[in-house]
Amino acid sequence: MTTSISQKNIARFIVFAVVVAIAMSISFLVQAHDAPDLSAPVSAAAEVVELAAPVPVPMTDVADGLASWYGGTFHGRRTASGQRYDMDAFTAAHRTLPFGTLLRVRNVETGKVALVEITDRGPFIRRRVVDLSRAAARFLGVSVSPVEVEALTKEAFEDLVASNPDGSVVLDADMRPHSVPDNAVTVIERETSLKDAVTSLRDGQYLRVELTERGIYTYERVRIRPVPVRPLIAQK
Repeated sequence: MTTSISQKNIARFIVFAVVVAIAMSISFLVQAHDAPDLSAPVSAAAEVVELAAPVPVPMTDVADGLASWYGGTFHGRRTASGQRYDMDAFTAAHRTLPFGTLLRVRNVETGKVALVEITDRGPFIRRRVVDLSRAAARFLGVSVSPVEVEALTKEAFEDLVASNPDGSVVLDADMRPHSVPDNAVTVIERETSLKDAVTSLRDGQYLRVELTERGIYTYERVRIRPVPVRPLIAQK
């Protein structure tokens, strides 16, 4: 009797084990069918993100030559543009370029660079191409010295802003203009003058330049951080 019961139990156990094995096999097959194929290529919907960075803006080359400066005798007098001459501001006189043009002036002998705004006419001495304010000349180390000159006219500046309404115009430490998305700009400090803006610029910073409705430039020291721009759809 004992032997008979043991054989029945064994038989039942074998049947139970077979049933469990069959059920597990079916479950594994279903899971394998539903699982994603990891070896398949990346979906066409995957996004590749580009990072925005300042894009250089060309300036107009101006005839190179000698830079001179003018100071105390003219301080406070009306300039050809109608503004009062301030020898402590970063301004300049040029014979032909429009008033409001921003000039990038580089001292050839020292490599030092400044940005000045044209507010007056001159110089009227042969081989001299620009007359700097006293402050700008001192910053550059100019007496009567050879310089390289590039220009960004107010009209060109306005066209640049109009063509990129979601962007800002910024100047790097070498006083070269760039265009950058507004959302990449973090303001450090608003400057009261072009002189303060240029002389206070530090490594890794840019100057954001804006033009008010009254035609007056404003300057802010800013940092530029990389930000995502238009997402691209990966090709199959």
